[in-house]
Amino acid sequence: MAATCIGISGAIGALENVSGAMSLRVWMEANREELLRAWNGRRLNWQALCAWFKDVGLTNADGQAPTVRCAKMTWYRAGKTLAARKDRAVAEANGPSRDQAARRTVVPTDKAQSGPSDEEILALMAEADNEERLNRERRERIAGYEAQRRPKVTPDQASIQPTAPAEVVETAQSQPAPLETATQPRVKIGQIANHVTMLTQAPRYGADRDKPLPPPYVGPRPDGMPEYLPLDALMPLDATGRQPDGRIDYEALPGLPRRSFFESEREWAKACIPMVEAVPHEDRSIVLKALLMRSRDRMKSLY
Repeated sequence: MAATCIGISGAIGALENVSGAMSLRVWMEANREELLRAWNGRRLNWQALCAWFKDVGLTNADGQAPTVRCAKMTWYRAGKTLAARKDRAVAEANGPSRDQAARRTVVPTDKAQSGPSDEEILALMAEADNEERLNRERRERIAGYEAQRRPKVTPDQASIQPTAPAEVVETAQSQPAPLETATQPRVKIGQIANHVTMLTQAPRYGADRDKPLPPPYVGPRPDGMPEYLPLDALMPLDATGRQPDGRIDYEALPGLPRRSFFESEREWAKACIPMVEAVPHEDRSIVLKALLMRSRDRMKSLY
């Protein structure tokens, strides 16, 4: 037997090749970070990857072609393994501080040895997939709002190229526009305009009749605000958003619909959801996230 086969490299090679040309987990541990950098945060197509794993001979621990579920679990465990290696490397580099950190952190022995269960891994993957789906839907909604606000350019205007000198352009811009171009109709001939019925203040009964209405909202229409909702339904931007005892008043947050304007909780929650979703996920405060969860729960329970 050759001497090179007796050392630890031969043992590692035997372990790596026990399930085929190379096991799927070994490949993921070796290439996970590089694949993430090259894919730049985009979603992985696991069906396409599993087909490629099968073609190149990457197998699971049983020597079989991995399924999508198996590949996702292996990918998650490979990430946990790489993170643990980095933590050990940092702990070894820190030297004496490693023992102090170990004394401050108490980890159950059985949990540290066994790691997360398959159910926990699937729950984490489902949560990540749901978060990614919500972010994708939010980006699509924001793109739709921006497209609605973007001024429309007619084909005739888009085909005109500036050819005159700067002096001539400035002179032309200083002159008033002709009447037929300055007063363009909002709706083209034969085009049906969208009919929007603005919501009105809900009637107030009993003690609510004596409560004064909040000051009017001053400012532009917020992103995601429904067309049927008037500015009178919004709380002013300088509102405190708190109840008299100091607790958060989710029904009267600054710049958001106030509950007292609506007859039912379902209508109020329906108006709040698109306005909160229009705020980028990374910019949402804890209060906005809590309001979004409350509104969605009320929409589900009030159907």
